[in-house]
Amino acid sequence: MDARWHHGRTQAAGQVAEFKVWAEMVRQSLGGLHVFLPVRDLGIDGVVHRLADGAYFAIQVKGRTELTPAGQVHITVTASSFGDDEALLVGVLAEEEQLGTMILVVAESKFRELASHNVVDGREYLTAAFEMHAGGKSRWAPYLVERERLAQRLGLKLAEAATDEVSAAVHVDRGREGFLGEIEVVRRLAEAESLNLFRPFPDLETVEVLARHITSHRFLGLQVKTVGWDKAHLENRVYVRRSSFRASPSTFVSVLGWNRDEGRFEDDLLLIPSQDIASIARVEGEWMMLELEPGGVKHRRLDAYRTSLLELGRTVESMLISSS
Repeated sequence: MDARWHHGRTQAAGQVAEFKVWAEMVRQSLGGLHVFLPVRDLGIDGVVHRLADGAYFAIQVKGRTELTPAGQVHITVTASSFGDDEALLVGVLAEEEQLGTMILVVAESKFRELASHNVVDGREYLTAAFEMHAGGKSRWAPYLVERERLAQRLGLKLAEAATDEVSAAVHVDRGREGFLGEIEVVRRLAEAESLNLFRPFPDLETVEVLARHITSHRFLGLQVKTVGWDKAHLENRVYVRRSSFRASPSTFVSVLGWNRDEGRFEDDLLLIPSQDIASIARVEGEWMMLELEPGGVKHRRLDAYRTSLLELGRTVESMLISSS
């Protein structure tokens, strides 16, 4: 880091690098890559969701704000910070308005294999050094990508960039009850120690809460729906926008019931695989609609999806351990 970022400012400099990386991915992909940021920092800086096929990429960003006298970018990390061999380390130079012309994108396992290893005060450090040009003979050369091809490095083709269908989700006002439901889901999932939770920034797609198991490294995404009722308003319907909804084996729709009179959530919720929605919902123009019994989240066609809200964290935890 250069002198401007000394005196306790290195974390802020790292955050600058992270947000520049996220911005580049979204800009180049036209929204086809969607960024999730951690609710709690457990070593992964963010998760990128490739909307074309539903793939998720766990990412650590390491940035430097100046080159060495030899014209190189030096990236140093502690060996203990690596916990997922398939996670991607993205190393960048963030000295100006834009990122440097070349970006290092390498799996943690390969970074550990190629990096220089040093032990200082009992801690092992891994270091990579690369230059701002392509075609060199460095061991890192195969993992350097031009800044403008960063999205392509994550497998995104121009034809796969987000369409109007994806961007159509940007404007839905979920309201206060919807927000309460999302926060309640996050709270319940947070009770499971093995889950690392992420929220999308901005919220543009089907998944609104993302859980990643810290051991199996599998992902499960949730779209959260909240149906509220009181004595004067008992009809319950859940609406899902067809144009922005993308079904995936790793995505589920959770439906919570909010009792306005008592100011509490129902003991049970619905946890519905997104791939089942089309077969159990009724289509009303732009929307897919689920009908529930008045004053609750029950329906005879939906009983198979009922689960305990209290057990939500353990339920998702179990699914991410046992699912293939």
